[in-house]
Amino acid sequence: AMCDECCPQFDPSSYSDDGNGIGNPYKLITWNEKPFVKDGTWCFYYIPLAFGRAMTRALKKITDDTGAELPRNELMVLSDCKSPWYSNIFVSVAKGEVEGAEVEKISGVFMAKAFEGDYSNIGHRVKEMKELVKETLEKKAHEGKKVEDVIMDV
Repeated sequence: AMCDECCPQFDPSSYSDDGNGIGNPYKLITWNEKPFVKDGTWCFYYIPLAFGRAMTRALKKITDDTGAELPRNELMVLSDCKSPWYSNIFVSVAKGEVEGAEVEKISGVFMAKAFEGDYSNIGHRVKEMKELVKETLEKKAHEGKKVEDVIMDV
């Protein structure tokens, strides 16, 4: 029998299509006003203290709105550490308005990479992503492409 689950099991290989499987795989994602329910949590030096409670609040707002739903194939949870003491949390939603929730629409081209390991490595992972973005843009520039062209390739 099938069991109900909120989201499909995460497959890290789905985040390696643009890296060509060589060296440092990544995925470029383009969003045009993609809706996210916004919540937040207190942090201690960037470590979320009540992430589970913030997720529960956001998911409850989504499920309480009978017309809202989670995007099953493209569920995304983002965290934006505004300071060492607070982090905004964004949960993607299938529609732009959710009753009783603050919805933020995000647009742009984003580079994503799946990492495995302990949260204590987050500083190293952030540095690695910054280097990957710089390396990718430099490689495209070397190929004679401007940043705008790189974005348009997506």
